[in-house]
Amino acid sequence: MNESLSTRFPVFAKFISSSLPIHGSHRGGRYWGKENTLGTYRRAINEGQTEILEIDIWKTNDEYLVLNHDGIINGIEVNKTTLEKLQQIDPQLITLDQLLSSFRKKNSFIFKSFFFLLLAEFLSNSSLIYFFDMKDVKAIPLTLDAIKQYNLENRVIFGAVDRTINKELQKQKFPSIPICTDIETMLKFSQAYKQGQVDENYPYEHDIIGFFLEPHTRSFITKDLINTIHKAGKPLALAGSLLDDPNVQKDMIELGIDILFTDRPDVLRKTFNSYLNE
Repeated sequence: MNESLSTRFPVFAKFISSSLPIHGSHRGGRYWGKENTLGTYRRAINEGQTEILEIDIWKTNDEYLVLNHDGIINGIEVNKTTLEKLQQIDPQLITLDQLLSSFRKKNSFIFKSFFFLLLAEFLSNSSLIYFFDMKDVKAIPLTLDAIKQYNLENRVIFGAVDRTINKELQKQKFPSIPICTDIETMLKFSQAYKQGQVDENYPYEHDIIGFFLEPHTRSFITKDLINTIHKAGKPLALAGSLLDDPNVQKDMIELGIDILFTDRPDVLRKTFNSYLNE
């Protein structure tokens, strides 16, 4: 991360001098249990020592923000159903407010015997970053309200893989919050790069360039690509199934990727520790 980027987007300030990518947990980590739940998010924080929680957000028809990837639970559409009904079907379904309330700063420690454990959790939670992956355009205003309520303007990154939602998010979001590319933009950029059309005049639309790292895309992620993106002052974020492999994780560290989202936060943390100790 460069200093000018952190000036524009304070969320990056603490990573300026880091030699490692930012550690991101994709939906908390699917190998620990159900995704987008308090249990997996807590393990990502406490065991994976993650720096970013990636979260999928929808709005119910009674104005609650809930965490779910597909927007359908047992055949029922999340955005057309009440929170009460959804939680009857899926007791592990949580709201964004439940998550933020659970991980907000704690101002006092009541049980002295657990002081150091609580202190470690406090320090982690107080600097935790949230990647809000917006799945529902109608959830945007309520999400912005929640960001203000919990004073998270400097601790949020936005994304939306759907271009229509992404463009609306760009219109409504706070200027201090960076936004990552949608799928259509990823494909457009990839094609332009392959054709040699990405130069200093390329019209970047987003603050963060993101790609899915899969077997068929791995060869595309090269040092030249990363240098090209960095010259434009953009960080590069990766997500995908290959990032559960410690060997691939190490390769991405050495290439200089800025943000890694994995379904195995514990494995990525071990890779980080091993890399630093080499």
